[in-house]
Amino acid sequence: MTGDQNARRQDLEDPGRRTGRRSTPRVLLVDDDPTTRSLVSHFLRKEDIIVIKASGGSDGLARAKSDRPDLLIVDAAGPGLNGFELLSLLKREPETCGLPVLMLSSLDDEETIVKSLDAGADYVIKPFSPRILVAKVKKILRDVSDHAVDHRRL
Repeated sequence: MTGDQNARRQDLEDPGRRTGRRSTPRVLLVDDDPTTRSLVSHFLRKEDIIVIKASGGSDGLARAKSDRPDLLIVDAAGPGLNGFELLSLLKREPETCGLPVLMLSSLDDEETIVKSLDAGADYVIKPFSPRILVAKVKKILRDVSDHAVDHRRL
């Protein structure tokens, strides 16, 4: 069974999925580099996070709509639809406009990082520290979870 098939199986087995309150967080990882996808997936799965992988922006856009992840991790620069273009398209769609985004990129210039932050996405520079990446992902997922609890209280 491939990693993507395993992630789909785990997703279907998640008892909270039908109620809208998943017990296992799901991250959509969009990166054209298979090594990056493999490394990020490895570290996140060790934290019991389901990782859905897409190799490009167009596939990522479709998967964001169909798989409804809790977080999107995307490479800022990639072939075809890049991370910034993907982020812009997601912000226009009602079902994805609130999806938190973490840019993961080798682009380390100030302008690119500020552009990402201004667009509402956090930023991690490649090569990345696995501990920092995991900590940021967990913080974003915790913030999303806390926000959902706050809305249920209203």
